[in-house]
Amino acid sequence: MLMALLALGCVPIPPAPPAEPAENPSLDALKAEVARLNGELSNVQSALADVRTEQKSVATELDVQTHAIGRVEGAVATLPESLKGLCPTPQRAETQCKDPEIQRVVIKGSKMVVGDVEQVWIDPPGIPLIARIDTTTANNALLGEEIVEFERDGKSWVRFVMRASDSDDPIALERRVSRHIRTVQSGGGEGIKRPVVRMRLRLGDVQDTFWFMLTDRADHSVILGRSFLKDIALVEVGARFVQPRASAPAKESSKPAP
Repeated sequence: MLMALLALGCVPIPPAPPAEPAENPSLDALKAEVARLNGELSNVQSALADVRTEQKSVATELDVQTHAIGRVEGAVATLPESLKGLCPTPQRAETQCKDPEIQRVVIKGSKMVVGDVEQVWIDPPGIPLIARIDTTTANNALLGEEIVEFERDGKSWVRFVMRASDSDDPIALERRVSRHIRTVQSGGGEGIKRPVVRMRLRLGDVQDTFWFMLTDRADHSVILGRSFLKDIALVEVGARFVQPRASAPAKESSKPAP
């Protein structure tokens, strides 16, 4: 037997069949992740379907409420017409209101308070003017244009022009000169003699005749100095139009002397 095998030579032994390869662990994990994501997607789709169903329900409810509001508005719109026959015709009440009395601002007894700027009533010519209250000057001043002095019946008179504002027509006046005041020049010069006239003024509940120096140089139509403030008013620095805006004073039986 051995000799027979030797005669035949060497015969190769066939290899054993390969073993079945094990599955890749990473592929198993990927399949599990895909399965999980598919489950979450299914949950999201289900929740989205519920939201859409809820939206349809809300839209339907809004349509119902909108139609109901429209019906109510239509009924309200026609309600006044339907009630006209039930309501009596309103009677117009005729009332007579008294003019408001001027309220005086009082401080320290009987003195009224005024601001740096007030509206006053000057008569003649009977117009409202803006007055600046100046505690640094002693005399009152009135802004005039074309100031010309002349003599009448042996007495000194002055003719001048006033304006309620720059846009108003000029008002020519003639007043008797009571005296003259010499103004002080800033450069120390001799100064200018200014005529002084009497004019009736109303501010707050003060209504009286005051002396006014006529000048063609002033930043306001009327300057009220210490001669006006004395025993009458106190100044609230920084305030404007503390007193009511001036209007025509009540008519009096006697007119002030010129």
